[in-house]
Amino acid sequence: MSVGASPQATGSAAGYDDYADEDRGYGWVVFAGVLLMMLGTLNVIEGIAAIGNARFFAGGQHYIFGDLKTWGWIVLCLGVLQLAVGLGVFVKNQLSRWAGVVVLAANAIAQMLMIPAYPFWSLALFTLDVVAIYGLVAYGQRIGQA
Repeated sequence: MSVGASPQATGSAAGYDDYADEDRGYGWVVFAGVLLMMLGTLNVIEGIAAIGNARFFAGGQHYIFGDLKTWGWIVLCLGVLQLAVGLGVFVKNQLSRWAGVVVLAANAIAQMLMIPAYPFWSLALFTLDVVAIYGLVAYGQRIGQA
């Protein structure tokens, strides 16, 4: 290398920059996939607990529609969908990316409507839903290009 030449002018460094551009944001997609799997597992557990009338939910609460068992079934079904979509995100399926956005948005709404049962838990899961949606929307366009 000559004096004054930048390291980016060499072939190996330039190839590394191209590689870095392709993988930029893939960590967010993987993180969103991990969040999908984690949220799916937590929702399955929460749904089973709500269906079984577990004692850690606040009793005697009024919901916009339905009761705790209804919301338990809704959250259980969303949890199973999240687990399936999370696996699809890991195999870089674009349909799974968009399905993930839809399922996460539905879960965010369900968690907001389930606040009377367990307020802080619902807000925590809502926050994780929003972060996972960001990861899929902001950087997910790259997952199908390999």
